[in-house]
Amino acid sequence: MLVVTLQVVYEKFKHGAVEKKLLLTWVVLLVFGSATLLFREPSFLMWKVSIINWLFASILLGNQLLKKPPILKSFMKMASPQGLPKIPDKAWLDMTYLWAFAFFAIGMVNLYFMFYTEPETWVQFKLFGVLGMTFVFAILNAIYLNRFVKKEAGKSS
Repeated sequence: MLVVTLQVVYEKFKHGAVEKKLLLTWVVLLVFGSATLLFREPSFLMWKVSIINWLFASILLGNQLLKKPPILKSFMKMASPQGLPKIPDKAWLDMTYLWAFAFFAIGMVNLYFMFYTEPETWVQFKLFGVLGMTFVFAILNAIYLNRFVKKEAGKSS
């Protein structure tokens, strides 16, 4: 909790604002981390993984239901100041659904490790399993996007 709090303070002073995803993660971490410490019950912290991932999935899907521009496109624009290749809106929609599924799946797999394994095994899943699942979905996303980047590169040459 301390490290994320320091990260939030750093972001606020360095950039003047805190990214919404970080802020949301920090708030949920404080609530569940404090409950874990107060009640000496680790399940509060274990639930945080599922709740945060389900919130992210809900935000992605809710954004699409409200017919707003894809959030992923905005994130990618922030990460790539030199500009993005022209990617069709359908591709952004597909990636939104892929990531919503990824966040939902991570939350569900976390439940399995919470209820059917020892806490030490859950910690290993939290450290390596969540990272591994995120990495797999990022690779799938990159493979999917690569088709559009190649088409864009072919047009410019």
